[in-house]
Amino acid sequence: MNEQRGDKDRVDFSSAEKPTCPYCEQPATTTLEDETLAYGSGENVVDLHVRLPVRHCEACDFHFIDEVGERIQTEAVYRHHGLLTPWEIRATRERRRLSRAAFAEITGLGEATIKRWETGAKTQNRANDRYLRLLNDDSCWSALERLVAPRKARLGPVAHMVQFRV
Repeated sequence: MNEQRGDKDRVDFSSAEKPTCPYCEQPATTTLEDETLAYGSGENVVDLHVRLPVRHCEACDFHFIDEVGERIQTEAVYRHHGLLTPWEIRATRERRRLSRAAFAEITGLGEATIKRWETGAKTQNRANDRYLRLLNDDSCWSALERLVAPRKARLGPVAHMVQFRV
């Protein structure tokens, strides 16, 4: 992506897919603009500064941000809280080449919870964020695998068939 300097940074999408207007479906140009987002409410409002790709349709004069801009805004909120973004959480799992189910089995986290964190439907708390960060460290991951391995060996392949009587 080549950038040209001017009053606003204009982005050249010659080597990528060009954005189109959601209303008239005509090609849109892109400028990078510094924006301030008010985050929070009441006395807890903070200003988050981001550089957003703002799309402009020459045909209908509509200005908009798309999923790229929305992702940048989302990342700013996660960074403000000092948390991993949904994309970083997914990358943590994918780095180990595991499905959500396998990752849940090893980590003890719920599969549905992992999905919610990876999609941004829910935000992890600070304790789980720290746990996820530790999982990026190879020595911590190896230690976790050693903890899980004896349990798997004890339970065996038919552990799911065991029934308890009261």
